[in-house]
Amino acid sequence: MTDDRYYDGQTATAHRVTVTPLGNTLLIASTGDPALARWPIEDMRVIDANKVTGALNFGRVSDPAPRLVLHESPQRQQLLDANPHLKEWRSRAAKHGWSVGLAWTVAGLAIATLFYFGWRDGSAYLARFVPKPWEQKLGAHIYKAITKNLTICEGNGGKAALRQLVDRLAPPELQKDAGKKQEGITVDVVDMKLPNAFALPGDHIMVTSGLIDIATSPDMVSGVVAHEIGHLDLRHPTQSAISNLGISATASIILGGSGVGDVATLLTILSYSRKMEHEADIRGLDLLKQAGLRADGMAAFFKVMKEKFEKDGHSLIPDWLASHPGLDERADYTKADTSGTTAMTDSEWQALKDVCKVR
Repeated sequence: MTDDRYYDGQTATAHRVTVTPLGNTLLIASTGDPALARWPIEDMRVIDANKVTGALNFGRVSDPAPRLVLHESPQRQQLLDANPHLKEWRSRAAKHGWSVGLAWTVAGLAIATLFYFGWRDGSAYLARFVPKPWEQKLGAHIYKAITKNLTICEGNGGKAALRQLVDRLAPPELQKDAGKKQEGITVDVVDMKLPNAFALPGDHIMVTSGLIDIATSPDMVSGVVAHEIGHLDLRHPTQSAISNLGISATASIILGGSGVGDVATLLTILSYSRKMEHEADIRGLDLLKQAGLRADGMAAFFKVMKEKFEKDGHSLIPDWLASHPGLDERADYTKADTSGTTAMTDSEWQALKDVCKVR
């Protein structure tokens, strides 16, 4: 038996193993188990190398927990030669090193910026320079943490209606465009009674079923969605993450560290200042008008929530609605005429109402 080791990611046991390529699969065998594990070779990556022993540490893209340590041998070299993607680890390591170095450089500049402009204004200034790929990584970590214990609604008709609404409202900078390498906005409905909606870094919007249930027209939903797109357009989610988490924690998450996990932390990350909420309201109204949609749904939604607030108590209203600016104030300054078309047809609106009924 060789000195190669396999760790299943669930226990601390180091299994002495041999490996055998079988087509597109790597068979990992131990003395007690001739089929201890089977790894799809395309799913494998070299994580790093031991500079002392020369051993390579392999992992899987789809499951980061297990590890396979292979020492230098003809079998290992044959595996590397037959699968060129396994040799890309050095370039990835170099890129990671540059990323870490750049992150520290940005952090240093940011500290100076924050002292000069103040914490809130400094984070807003810094958010403008966060590269989109970094922002998407940050959003992906937050999205995974949020949806871990939530149900994403899968009603195709409702999803299509909401998708069409987002595409109609999104400005060019947030539209999907392969030529410009723009991923566009993604949107989900989550099965949750609390009426809420929020935008994540990386251009993602989540709407709860409770919000759709409480809305009495599609124009109310379009008003809320336009507000969230306004946050994305102004890069408020990234600004909020930097401001509330701090630079080092935000950079750690972007670079693959673990900085988000519990709901309390996530709610803190997604909290906005009075100025941000006001800016998103105004930008949302502009987007509705530019899309030729009725813009009075936003104020109407605030009024409905105010009535529910008075009837059922403060606990019903999420912070983004109940706090600054207040519902009365927001309903007043978001008043708009009724010109423009309704956001959805009757059939689309009904499909959105039923989006969480499909299991």
